[in-house]
Amino acid sequence: MGAAIRHFTAIAPGGQVFTVNVERDFRYDPYRDLLACAHCDWSPSLLTTQRIDAMAWDHLAGSHDATRGRTDQENESFRRARRVMLPLCAVVIVVLLVFLQS
Repeated sequence: MGAAIRHFTAIAPGGQVFTVNVERDFRYDPYRDLLACAHCDWSPSLLTTQRIDAMAWDHLAGSHDATRGRTDQENESFRRARRVMLPLCAVVIVVLLVFLQS
């Protein structure tokens, strides 16, 4: 599918860790986020972003009985890109405004 941008992780009573990934497909405009379980073939059809969190936790609890140690983690590469791109875009905008003023 696409690149995993977020991970929902929970622990089952036996100690096994289960993960549901939010994957983004960059080929479409607007970008589409999809859910995919890393342990079974569960992958619902396209969703709205308001329900992705709830559906991921419902799947982990209902299908895998994983309710302990719930974590929601963003992919490190996307977090790092946002940390770099935001200041870079701000600098470019300031430079463009200064250039247009002169």
